Amino acid sequence: MSGLPEPVAQGDLARTPFAHVLLHVQRNGLTGSLVLWDPEAGDGPKQDRIRFVDGKPVSALLRERFSQLDRSLLPLFPRAQGPYAFYADVDLVGDHPQARAGEVEVLPLLAASLRGSSRDDAVTHVVDKLGDQKLRVVAGVNLGEYGLLPKEKACVELLLAEPASVSRLQSMCQLSESQVARLVYLLAITKAVEVWDGEVRAPAAPRRPAARPAEGSPTKAEPKKSRTAPDTPDDLPPMPSDLSADHQALWQEIARRAATIETENYFVMLGVPRDVSAAAVQKAYFALVKKWHPDRVPGPLQPLRPTVERIFGYLTRAQETLSDEDKRGPYLQNVQAGGGTPEADRQLATIVGAAMEFRKVEVLLRRSEWDEALTILDELVKIADEEADYHATRAWVLFQKHGTADHATRMEIVRGLERAIDLVPKHDKAHYWMGLILKREGKAARALEHFRVAAESNPRNLEAVREVRIASMRKTDVPSGKSGAGEKKGGGLLDKLFGGKK
Repeated sequence: MSGLPEPVAQGDLARTPFAHVLLHVQRNGLTGSLVLWDPEAGDGPKQDRIRFVDGKPVSALLRERFSQLDRSLLPLFPRAQGPYAFYADVDLVGDHPQARAGEVEVLPLLAASLRGSSRDDAVTHVVDKLGDQKLRVVAGVNLGEYGLLPKEKACVELLLAEPASVSRLQSMCQLSESQVARLVYLLAITKAVEVWDGEVRAPAAPRRPAARPAEGSPTKAEPKKSRTAPDTPDDLPPMPSDLSADHQALWQEIARRAATIETENYFVMLGVPRDVSAAAVQKAYFALVKKWHPDRVPGPLQPLRPTVERIFGYLTRAQETLSDEDKRGPYLQNVQAGGGTPEADRQLATIVGAAMEFRKVEVLLRRSEWDEALTILDELVKIADEEADYHATRAWVLFQKHGTADHATRMEIVRGLERAIDLVPKHDKAHYWMGLILKREGKAARALEHFRVAAESNPRNLEAVREVRIASMRKTDVPSGKSGAGEKKGGGLLDKLFGGKK
């Protein structure tokens, strides 16, 4: 083929099977002609030529021809050797009378090629590299583009439902071992599966289209995300008014399930008893997969797909936990203690997250970084209003930052300390800090009451113990008859030391 430009890609099918060459052209969206030479060809043409436009075969001049282009390409897949070359932006098929034309989708063609004669050496090479590693379907892959047959689709749905090794799939699918291996090979070379790292993908949160602000109107800043509160399920979008009766019923069913599943433990989610066997867990789960897999959401209900993904995510976690004896025992203890539901898990995550943030506050207090500490504490008291430490510490930070000269600030500080004491009547830090504030305001008797509670509640609160001891020393130094004079009679420290007014 003199006069042709240099090929942009070339090689031999012995090293790069035709399926891989086809995928390379598709992924790169190449336009041009692929030429393959068959070293075993006898008399007659020794070349097969395929014309591509934007990565898709559109015509071909082949030695073996059928009425349709896709069927004519199938004999190329099992070819084990022979050079090939791709010439960019060149049409080497043209209008030849024996050419076959028609736009061919690559993924269904690859799937079809694996149902007949195929490069099993290539399949074995890819599958053996995967070994016993668990695989899962890559998020966002549209498996509908593959044109899978019912049994193939059912096998992939098992992989969607639960990460599994090739051998595990071969034991579960209604396909032969070689058919499962070929199916895994197809998914692997098209990057539709990945090795599972043990992490469960969190179900996606519903995406809401952002409303376009009116022209000339200022845009509002996005609210700052909480550092401690875990993501909570978003409200469902409004149901479209043009849905059919069946779709309306399905919409309402999804909405009800999304609400109830938040307060269900894994046993209730799967509808199984607490002494269920692992096999029964799998059976119950796969029955639910047929109904709740996100790919089964019909087109008019796509706004609910994120909600269904969340439901499906919970079901998957339930199956993984209850099928594993090492996980089921601790989980059952959690359920018996009143937890084990998504709602309870979020509450626990909130508590743990708040505790971690409070540790940061303690570090900030040692550095006297009041502003940053107050920012965190403002959030903590909102999400964990029943935690006395947060109210007390926030009040103390306000006192350190602003003092009590401003009446409104003083009232806010006192309310915070009183809230902490209401929650924990013997909260030593709240009493100690209240005592310090009262002491600075000259209310020694009331301050001493709080110091005493703090010292009695926590003898290791050395500051409170010291304040009580100092107050006791002052009291014993007062001459007989003057004790208990109280603050209103003006008994100050000098009066007590020198006997007061005669």
